[in-house]
Amino acid sequence: MKITCLHTAQSHVEGMTALFANQGWDGALEHVVRPDLLARAQSDGIDAVAQDVGAVLADCADANAVLCTCSTLGALVEASGTGKAVRIDRPAMEQAASYRNVMLAICLESTRAPTVALFEDCAKGREPVVVLCDGAWAHFEAGDMSGFNRAVAQSVGAAMISAPETACIVLAQASMQGAAPYLMDMGVPVLTTPRLAVRRAIKIARQ
Repeated sequence: MKITCLHTAQSHVEGMTALFANQGWDGALEHVVRPDLLARAQSDGIDAVAQDVGAVLADCADANAVLCTCSTLGALVEASGTGKAVRIDRPAMEQAASYRNVMLAICLESTRAPTVALFEDCAKGREPVVVLCDGAWAHFEAGDMSGFNRAVAQSVGAAMISAPETACIVLAQASMQGAAPYLMDMGVPVLTTPRLAVRRAIKIARQ
């Protein structure tokens, strides 16, 4: 058995490898890293990379499951129709949909539309509060994960002041999971995407 992960940042490889091991995956694990796809999606729009994403998925045809760790590309991967592709944010969104007032935190404007559309699909049309942690991504690009996590937490904490009815926070991008410990005093569940998605990918691969 083999699972292939499609990443748009090299930094995801080590963490996802460890997460699969922690979840008991004993099959092969392959990583495809394509930062160029995210860069073009940000500059030219998601449709500009649809053909290339399709080509990547075609190259993954021998995998038992494919996990896309990029929220921007997730909808394209899921739309492949193979039945074995997992977008990293769907399992978390399905869980979040059980809460009435949900706050989605994102770091890139390019993830807003696909992330909100996914939540609304899972929550049968209910709209979330969206927080763009726009000061955080520069830290991520510089490899400053501590600064990135703190910046995400600061943005979410500030947003919570004006949205006290929030019942659940979703850190909607895989890169944001490290900010969760900084938000434990918010008094509401804080969901991250990687662990739930890894479990879903393993389940698909073993079917």
